[in-house]
This record gives sequence, C-alpha cells and structure tokens, in this order.
Amino acid sequence: MPDGGRTGRRGPRARRRVAGLALAWLAAACSVLEPTYTADSPGPSGRIPVGVDVDLVGNQGLAGPLLRRRIEDYMLDLSRDPTREAAAYDAALEVEDFYRAQGYPLAKVRYDYTAPDADADWPARVRVRLLVEEGPLVTVAMALHGNSAHGDDELLALWSRRRIGLLAFGGVAFVEAEVYAFADQLRTFYRTRGRLDTIVHPPEIDLDLERGVAAVGIRIDEGEVHTIGAVDVAPAFREALGGALPPPPVGKPCADSEIFGYRDAVRLALRHAGHPEPRVAVAAEAQPHEARRWTVRVTGDPGPVATVGTVAVAGNRKTMAGVILGKLDLAAGDRYDGTAVDEALRRLYRLGLFRKVEIAERTQDGDPERLDLEIQVEEADSRAVEFLAGYGSYERLRAGLRLSDSNVLGTGRGLALDNRISMRGYATQLTASDPDFFGTGSTLTLSGEVYRREEPSFVDEALGGTLALSRVLREGLLARVGYQYRNHFDSNAFTALPQDQFVDFAEGKVFVEVRHDRRDNVLFPRRGHSQSLLFERLAPSLGADVDLDRLTLRAIGHVPLSSAVGLVLRSEQSVLWPHQGSANVPLQKRWFNGGENTVRSYRESQLGPKDAAGSPIGGEYRNIFSVELRFALLETLEAGLFADAGNVGAEIQDFSLDDMRYGLGGGLRLLLPIGPVRLDAAWNPDRDPGDKVWVVHFSVGYPF
Repeated sequence: MPDGGRTGRRGPRARRRVAGLALAWLAAACSVLEPTYTADSPGPSGRIPVGVDVDLVGNQGLAGPLLRRRIEDYMLDLSRDPTREAAAYDAALEVEDFYRAQGYPLAKVRYDYTAPDADADWPARVRVRLLVEEGPLVTVAMALHGNSAHGDDELLALWSRRRIGLLAFGGVAFVEAEVYAFADQLRTFYRTRGRLDTIVHPPEIDLDLERGVAAVGIRIDEGEVHTIGAVDVAPAFREALGGALPPPPVGKPCADSEIFGYRDAVRLALRHAGHPEPRVAVAAEAQPHEARRWTVRVTGDPGPVATVGTVAVAGNRKTMAGVILGKLDLAAGDRYDGTAVDEALRRLYRLGLFRKVEIAERTQDGDPERLDLEIQVEEADSRAVEFLAGYGSYERLRAGLRLSDSNVLGTGRGLALDNRISMRGYATQLTASDPDFFGTGSTLTLSGEVYRREEPSFVDEALGGTLALSRVLREGLLARVGYQYRNHFDSNAFTALPQDQFVDFAEGKVFVEVRHDRRDNVLFPRRGHSQSLLFERLAPSLGADVDLDRLTLRAIGHVPLSSAVGLVLRSEQSVLWPHQGSANVPLQKRWFNGGENTVRSYRESQLGPKDAAGSPIGGEYRNIFSVELRFALLETLEAGLFADAGNVGAEIQDFSLDDMRYGLGGGLRLLLPIGPVRLDAAWNPDRDPGDKVWVVHFSVGYPF
C-alpha cells in the first residue's frame, strides 16, 4: 500500500491535474455569463426555438450578468416565439424596476428589436438591445424625530435596507417604496407595544441629485402606552374552567398580541377540559374614567363536554392502523381532550411518514356530547434511493449510495443501508430506527457497520455496531446518548515509533452528545450559530482494550455584515485523557490537524508532531480557530478570504494555545444544490522544514 502520508514535491502530472480541475471549475462558474438564451422546448407553434443574443448598452453601475439573470425567463419566451415583441418590452421594464430597486430612481430602459414576419421563415438567431439610461445613484440619509421610548437602532432594524458599494459596505440605496414601507412598519411596531395613539407622519424626502443623496425625515409622535386594566370573563367560562382559567393579562400593553393571545389560551383550556368547539370572542373597551386603560371582555359559549365515541383510521394503505392509533392518547369512552388531539397531530407528523394528517371530529347521531374521531392520513413515499458524488483534496473521488425505507412492513420503523466509497477507503452501514420509541418522542437507532479508511499515518479497518437514543429537547437542541463497540483488525501503522503499532484493539464506549443548531440553512448558512459537545468514555468494563476519555467542543457563528457579505467564526477544542499512560492510546484515537476542513495551509493531518521519517503521529489535544469572510460575486458564485490557526499537542497535561500554525488565503465557491464546489488556496506564513508554502484544496462542501 502506498504511503499516503508522506509529502513531497508535486510532480508535473499532479500539477496538471489540479490545473485541469481548476479550469473546469472556473469554466462552470463562468458559464452563467453566457449572454445567449435558447429554450429547451418549442413554443406553441411547435417550431424549433431560436437563439436570442442580448446587448446591454449604457449599464455602468450594474454588471451585465446580474441584469441578464433578471430577464432570463423573458428571453426564453422570446426564443420560443421571436414574434412576441412583448417579451422584449417586459424585459426592459424588469431591468428598469431592478435599477430603481438598487438606488437609481431616475433610471430608464428602452429596447431595440425588430420582430420577424410571422409568415416568413424564422431566423436562426435574433438580437435584443437594451438601452439603459441609469441616472444618478442615490443613497439615503435617514433621520427619525420624536422617538424617545425606542432608540434609533431598535427602530432602524425594521427598515429593509439595501447597501451599495464594494461588498455592500457602502451607503443605503434610496428606494422610495422601501421608505414608505418603513413608515408603515413603524406604525405597526408602536401598536404592538400598546401605543395606540402613536402618529407616524409621512416621510419627508429632500432629493439632491447632484450630491446623490436623499435626505429622509420621519417624525414620530409616540404618545403613551395603553394597558389592560381589567379582564371580564363570561361566567360560563369561569364555571367550565374553575381554577384552570388562564391568568388574565392585566397590566400588559393593550396590543392585539396580548388580547388575542388570551382568547387562544382560554379556547385551548376549554378544549383540554373536554369542550370540542368552544366559541370564544374578545373585545377591548376604553375605561371611561381612566385614560389609556382598557377592559378586555371575553364572551361566548363553551359548548357541551363531549365523550369519545369511536376512533378510526382512514387513508392508510401501508401503515398499520395500530401504529397511527398509538399516537392518540384517547379511546372510546374517554372524555374528549383537545390537547391530546393536537399532540397526536404533532406526533404523527414527527414520524415523517405522512404528507398530510387531519383528525376529523363528528357528532354521533346528532348528539353533541358523543364525538367520533377519525384520523385521516395521506402517506408519503417511504422508500428512497439516493446517489452521492463528490471530490476532496485528500479523498479525491468519492461516491455513495443510500437505500432507505422509513416504514418497514407498515410498522412506522425505518431501515437504511448506506454505502460510501472513495479513493481512501469504504464504509457500509445498516441502520434500523424507531422515530417514536415507546411513545416517548425519542428516536432509537441500532446500526452495524464495516469500514476501511486510509489516513496519512495508518490504515484503520473495523467492524462494529452502535445503539443510540436521541431526543429533540427544544427547537434546534438535540441530545443523544448511546453505546458503541468496534473491533479494529488488520490495521496498519506507517509510523516508526513502537508505541504507534498498537492499532488492532477493541473499542467499547458510551457517549453523550448535545447539538444546538440555529443556522438558517444546513447547506448554505448565512446567519445563526451552532454548538456541539461530544463526550466519549472508553473502558475495559465496556469491552475496550483501552482506558481513556475524549471530549470535543465545537462552535460556529454566521454573522451577516450586509446583503452580500457574511462573516463566519469557528472554534474547536478536542482533548483526550488516557488512564493507562500515553503509550496505550491507539493511533486511530489521537487527534490530527491540517487539511481542507481544518488548517488549510497543510495537507491532511500534516500539522503537528511527526516521527523521524516525517509521518504525523497525532496528539492528545487539538485546537482549531478560523475566521472567514464570504461575499457573493454572482447569484451562484461566492468568494472567501480566510485565516486558520491550529495546533496539536502530544500530551494533555501540556494543553495550551502555544505553537500555533496558521493558514491565510482565499477561494471561490460555485453554489450547487449538492453544496458549494470549493477551490481554496492557503499560504503558510510560519513553516517548518518540509512544509509547503502554498496548499490548494478542491472539494465539495463548506469547511465548517
């Protein structure tokens, strides 16, 4: 087996391979600039679509590719029917509207196009010229007057602003519609705070075209806060609920959110008490003798208390009726409970088996006190075949195949077979899962796996299984506990140290993992943060040949600086504590650093301690810090500037942030549905003998 961990001078063949990949990637990225449009299907006449060439004349402030994307649909319509001149007219209006939305209030766009004779043969190509008169770019100088209860920063956050300039760090573009929309937002904001007599005057706009500035002033008469002084609840509701009546919002601002929120709370309490269809209405009245104090009156009829008659299931072709009924904690003869019905809906949707779930409630023989329940479901496709493909600077070509069934034999339990292969190894895993284990809302998984993985310092081969229980504690917060056993066999170490030859061993461990993810998107995050903690305990009492603990802490933050620019921060600390001395830590369980997803100025695992032959031997702790500035160049093309830092320490008692190594660089990312295709180049400013000055990574997916 070749030693993948040894580094040397890249040969001409390897350099050509990297250059070829880079050129192919850039060609794909630049394809969005192609100005010719040709539809892939004929129009109503059935004729073959023609090519449409678009010339943009006079656009200085906005790039041509940006404008061409705005008119793509119109040009494709024109390709299908070149006699449809309205498509060129609509394209000109679209560009004009876009200019004005970017801060060019006087922009005008005309079009030049001669339509062919409808009876003659259509041309092979047609040309459209869009003549742009941009006018001046205007920014906004916004001033708020009269606001004392709420500061400018709090109110300006309501304004949908669009910044201009390099990387969108310039001033705010003047868009008149957005200014008036901001005034409406201010009025709504003050009402939700109980300031019912607030007056937000229309914006005063002083447009100075020579300076390119629109001075906007908005005057606010805030008034006083109106509060809820009393809540008058109908006697029928007090009798039905008794001590279960929700506490009234006395003293709270007199806002719709408080008033209608209390209505919903009363209705929910009545349904929980057995009233299926309560009628609850609320109204607020000003108290005549106390200024700015209101009385909220709650009126209506709770309706009768109902008993469940029958419970049935409809629409299930594959799923067993018992699986569905098991999610509803009501049976024939029970008192109706609307809370139990709502919870059943949540539990059924959480299974992931149904596109739609409804629980129909029907009176039995016209008796309002007897209610039949029918759970109506529309089943989703439970079987899936997924193909994965990608590339990494270390793994090189990689692919995967996933076969899954989330509703095996109609039991609501899942089974998945994952197969992955790359030029560095393979892995196969079979996983059975129960998404609502014993009705607790927790997910139980049982998996078996076999894999082989080649790292720069060793080859790891193992066979094992995992039993885990996970639960969503609240939105974005997941906890997972479990046990894992692996038998590492036929593994090889490429290092020269005797203690590194301990690579065949049994791994038995318990683990606890907590993940908190509040990012707005998994593949393309733009804002939010995520944190995770993973603790592993390997011990002889758990079936292991080693005795050690491992802990990993990760934190990532995404901070939008403007509409086109974002800052990403990352921190990771990984440590292990051996209980039988460092010589008894297998090479596979040590920490390594360097590569496309860590410190990018190093190849895979090449940062840190090495043996006499230059092979990395890992350590008992690792630190990684990264800061990355990402900014959009085009809709599907992104650039990044980054700084990475990290270290690896041989022994945990020496844990520190000393001896850090760095990577400074930048890259381009082509945003595809499978994730960003990434080309990164990193410079190493503090090199040891044998370290490379520059390292280039080509891969799929963000580094963090």
